[in-house]
Amino acid sequence: MNFNNLIKGYREKIDERLSSLLKEQSKKEMPGLYEPMLYVMSGGGKRIRPLLLMLVCESVGGNPMQSLDAGVAVEILHNFTLVHDDIMDNAETRRGKETIHKKWNVNNAILVGDELIALSYKSLLRTESTQIKEIAEAFTEGVIEVCEGQALDKDFETSEDVTIEDVTIEDYITMIRKKTAELLKASAFIGALIADSSDEVIESLKNYSLNIGLAFQINDDLLDVIADESEFGKKIGGDILEKKKTFLYLKALEFLKGQERENFVSLYSSDDENKIENVISAYKNSCVIESTKSEIKKFTDIANESLDKINLQNKNLLYSFSEMLMQRNY
Repeated sequence: MNFNNLIKGYREKIDERLSSLLKEQSKKEMPGLYEPMLYVMSGGGKRIRPLLLMLVCESVGGNPMQSLDAGVAVEILHNFTLVHDDIMDNAETRRGKETIHKKWNVNNAILVGDELIALSYKSLLRTESTQIKEIAEAFTEGVIEVCEGQALDKDFETSEDVTIEDVTIEDYITMIRKKTAELLKASAFIGALIADSSDEVIESLKNYSLNIGLAFQINDDLLDVIADESEFGKKIGGDILEKKKTFLYLKALEFLKGQERENFVSLYSSDDENKIENVISAYKNSCVIESTKSEIKKFTDIANESLDKINLQNKNLLYSFSEMLMQRNY
């Protein structure tokens, strides 16, 4: 089957199962909880994590439909993190829609996040596998890593003890590994467990997915600067407005010297009305954009090299997944 058609079919199955679970839960008369929950879950999404989980399951010879409930669980968990991240970031929009805490209030948003994490476990535990204990452990470790990653992210932004000199690209990689890549690794791990993969294959798939996750997040940083706003689903330059220490920002600090560097740091920490335009211009003039693209390719290549080492029934599915993430524009 054509890869794009396969992905489309997976997405349809994921959305159907997700919709069924949400409808089942929201039959209760609790509009303050379930109306905003349905609202946020109707916002769509790329479904990257459940797609990876199902692709891994199929690539090693398993039945991807057996991994569907686990895939839905990972997608719900991901949305939980977005709801709470938006509160912490005071974000006004997500995927082109008003965020829950803006449309309702912070209390509603917190409760929705709590409900989503509970629902994610409800879906996960519907997975039929002799390794359900190991699957639940991998999933729980993913939750812990995401929370640790978000804590690091907020520390980089807000701590008075963290200066521009203290945060390095190595620190940033540690943060996105926890906040983004570890959940992708957990997704691949769970897909492989459901398919009863060998330990050797599992280790290679974990390394593959971890590096794909790093490439994915750095690409998100890049898209915040160069994407089409209507396709990206949120305002371009949001990271710049929030003064986030992204890969591009840290790479600019490496490239810029002397007064240029001081001017850039001053601009980035300001609330200048032309800040987004001027920061993006600085990125372009200092080769940060091209350097970021090279880093995305580097991690993608490392991921694919992990696949080269193992024999899989449908290995090309994962190479195609790597290519899809490299080429995405939203």
